[in-house]
Amino acid sequence: PAFAPMPSMAPMPAMAPMPPFAPMPPFAPMPPFAPMPPFAPAPAGPTVGTVRSNGCDEGAACSGRSGISQSGAYAFCCKESCGDCSVSTSQQDDTLTATCTCSSYQAFLSGVAVAASKNPMTASALFPVFLPLLGCSAIFASLWFGLGCAQSSTAVRLPENLLG
Repeated sequence: PAFAPMPSMAPMPAMAPMPPFAPMPPFAPMPPFAPMPPFAPAPAGPTVGTVRSNGCDEGAACSGRSGISQSGAYAFCCKESCGDCSVSTSQQDDTLTATCTCSSYQAFLSGVAVAASKNPMTASALFPVFLPLLGCSAIFASLWFGLGCAQSSTAVRLPENLLG
């Protein structure tokens, strides 16, 4: 069946504006609420029996430094030789543990210098091993990126014979 074109229609006439609403009557004022009862005192937090510090300075040594982490009455900060540093604290039962992590190369070098000053044989024994490892790492990285192993392959493969 063929469809006939619609006959042309005249536009609808404009509607008259709505009349304004009548003003609302005022509400009665609300009665005041009863005062709240006082809160019970907060329970005391766990006490600290043992404080463990991993690579951090603590207490008065931290005054005037940036990046101080305070946990209860204890203040922890990174050692002065550390450039970029993060401080984290955690408490389990009565043991408070603070960990300072340096991410700068200066901190690595200062750590090697401290190790060398404590035991010169340790540092001198590490350098002959460190340089070949650094060279092997550079060769491996160039092969890895040069052969395209670091490129992502297709993660989803469509089964060709799934639907017949």
